[in-house]
Amino acid sequence: MTRADALAVWAALALVVVLTETLAHTRRHRVRGFGALAAPLLARAPSRAVLLLGWMWLGWHLFAR
Repeated sequence: MTRADALAVWAALALVVVLTETLAHTRRHRVRGFGALAAPLLARAPSRAVLLLGWMWLGWHLFAR
C-alpha cells in the first residue's frame, strides 16, 4: 500500500464519519451518532479496557510506522 492509498482510505473513513454524524443530527430517529453507539461500550470497565487496548494496538500498527 502506498502513501497515497493510505491517505485515500483515511479520507474515505473521515468522510463516512462526517456524513454519519451529519445524518444523526439532521434525522435524529433514523441514524445514531458515534457517541450513542459507543455509550454501551463505555458503560463497563472491561469493555473500556478492551477498547483502549484495541485503540493502542491500532495506533501502534498504523501510526508508528
